[in-house]
Amino acid sequence: MSTPAVVKLPRAHTPSGHGVGWRQKIPRGQFWLYFGAAVFFNFGFSVFYFLFNLYLLGFGFTERSLGVIGSCLAIGSLVGTIPAGILAERLGLRWTLNGGVLLAVVFSLLRVGILGTPAQLVLAVCSGAMLCCWGVCLSPAVAGLTTEQQRPFAFSLMFASGIGVAGLGGLAAGRLPGWFRVHMSHASLSLVQAERMTLITGCLMAGLALLPISRLTLRSAAPRKRLVRLSNPFLFRFLIAIAVWSLVTGAFPPFANVYFVHHLGVSLRAMGSVFSVSQLVQFVAILCAPLLFRRTGIASGVMLTQLTTAAMLLGLALARLPLHAMWLYWGYMAAQCMNEPGIYSLLMDKVSVEERNGASSYTFFLSAGGQMIASAAVGAGIVRLGYPAVLGVIAALAIVAATLFRRLSQPLQKHELVALQGPDRDA
Repeated sequence: MSTPAVVKLPRAHTPSGHGVGWRQKIPRGQFWLYFGAAVFFNFGFSVFYFLFNLYLLGFGFTERSLGVIGSCLAIGSLVGTIPAGILAERLGLRWTLNGGVLLAVVFSLLRVGILGTPAQLVLAVCSGAMLCCWGVCLSPAVAGLTTEQQRPFAFSLMFASGIGVAGLGGLAAGRLPGWFRVHMSHASLSLVQAERMTLITGCLMAGLALLPISRLTLRSAAPRKRLVRLSNPFLFRFLIAIAVWSLVTGAFPPFANVYFVHHLGVSLRAMGSVFSVSQLVQFVAILCAPLLFRRTGIASGVMLTQLTTAAMLLGLALARLPLHAMWLYWGYMAAQCMNEPGIYSLLMDKVSVEERNGASSYTFFLSAGGQMIASAAVGAGIVRLGYPAVLGVIAALAIVAATLFRRLSQPLQKHELVALQGPDRDA
């Protein structure tokens, strides 16, 4: 996954914009303060999360323990979502953002210094809870700082810059340890010490987001409505499909750097370049996604990208040469990222306006839960079975998800409607 701090949302769709000039579509004023805060936040935590697992390996942690720690991070994000929304309503977005960013930086610094397993588990939960404040506040913050005509461009700019900044963060994380060792040779820095300094630098960079955030004037978020019941048969089938797909998306990305560095012997510097290229590939894939869906239809296009994801995972399971694995990894990231606009568009098109908030909440909950389960299971599976077998299982899950998403385009049978909706259809 791209860093836990960056939240992917459905693309905004607007009419063709006849009669609206480009000047009216470009955000102004305080939006750019928030955009600057996002750059600092995403860059800093991209550096941190690119390097942190490798840093822990230097202190005797294994893939199994890394998987458990990753699950704790996901638990914190899952548990913190509702409290973050309540705080945004009661305290306002600016105070919630300030508190979330500040505490996320503090907990991340503590994770660098306190290396006992129990402390890592607790701090991972706390970090996840604080990081989710950024995701919860992102959409209402952008909406509050832009007009209706400006929002599509503003959201696109936020998502595209998030990918690009994450790539720069990976590039910096791969090179900063070596830079510290060369330019601080008088201190005889070990690799672990240089990695520690890089992690601290990443945290401090993320903390710079507090400067522009403190100058924002934002209203509190709108009160949340009660979640809808699963009376929509399409939503029920969609959530089953997204639950399976979240197991795929949350399985391999947390271990990709460990796979290349420890399984294939790629240098840390080279891995930084691999990660940066993957961000560029994702950026291009997102831009090309509408062309695919326009040609194939959304459900079929999502299925094709998921089958491609499965094929890339099988290739990674069989790869022996680092160069081959790099190309397969870039293809895997492109396919996995390309289907996200289609998945969210499919959901928004098929549910009513009244159900969209609830549908999005259910989707976020299942995605976070699936990633939590996948991280722990994959970490334990790698230790016991090795990378090839685990990657094969993930590929099989991707094929199952592709089948489930393809079925979403098929109309429900009458007995399915009755079974799903029951007598309380209008509840």
